[in-house]
Order: sequence, then C-alpha cells, then structure tokens
Amino acid sequence: MEIFQLKCTNGMLLVYNDRIVISRNTALGFVSQGLKGDRTFFYKDLTSIEYKKPSIWANGYIKFLTSGTIETKQNIGFLGNTTLEAAKDPNTLILRAFNKEIPKKSEEIYNFILKKIEEYKTNIIQTNISNADEIMKFKKLLDEGIITQEEFEKKKKELLK
Repeated sequence: MEIFQLKCTNGMLLVYNDRIVISRNTALGFVSQGLKGDRTFFYKDLTSIEYKKPSIWANGYIKFLTSGTIETKQNIGFLGNTTLEAAKDPNTLILRAFNKEIPKKSEEIYNFILKKIEEYKTNIIQTNISNADEIMKFKKLLDEGIITQEEFEKKKKELLK
C-alpha cells in the first residue's frame, strides 16, 4: 500500500512500507531518463540517502544510495538551475524550487525513509546476535553431552543460512 507520493521535476517518488519506487512517468522524467522503467529500492538494500531540502530560490534533491552506486555530482543551483548530471542520475529526483509544499513533504518523506532504513539495519543486527546466541546454546548442549556432534552441526548450519 502506497504511503507517500511526491511529484518531482524529473520523476515521481512512490513510498511504500517495504520499498520506494522512482517512476519516470513525467514529461521531464521521460526527457532525462528516456523509456527506462521504474526503479525499485527495498529499504534493506539502501545504504544511505543524500537529501538537500529545496528552498524558495534553489532546487533540492533526494538521492538513494545502494552498495555499488556510482557517485555523480549533484549540482543544484540558484533560481532553480540544475545540472544535467543531477537530472540524468537514475537514483536522483530533483525537488523543485518555488513550490511551497515540496520542502515540508520531502522532509517528511526523507525522515520516514531514514527511519525505515534504520529499522531494517537494526533488525539484521538483532537477527545475527540471536543466531549467534542460539549456536552458543547448542554448543553448550553438545559440551554437556545432551546432543550429538551431528545434531549440533545440523542446527548450526540451519541457523547460519
């Protein structure tokens, strides 16, 4: 279920509970990206977000970074000027200056996505810790002779998948 939708200069940002989608179904989205399809990012795959809040005088942007993302310089200029690199970057959406609603809504979306990324990262850490704890418990059972080496190895393999 869609939670947020933000119309940007070079595309549309759709925010869901488990992912974000960059859609280029806008006029400038087509001009800057051509016939490329939607780009989906799951929160668990995002490593970071670059965000520059738009103002009355200057465009802003939101860029989604994943492992292996190639950096491009995001020059967002005074009076709404934007470099071609920023407009063509497939992971970047330009947040238009001169629009009173965009700064507040984009910041709300940015904070929501940051929270989601943090939740996924925290969940991964907790899962890894609990698996390690489980293996230690089974090792103790092995040492006490309650389970066999074969049972321990089987359970360890299960937990490490």
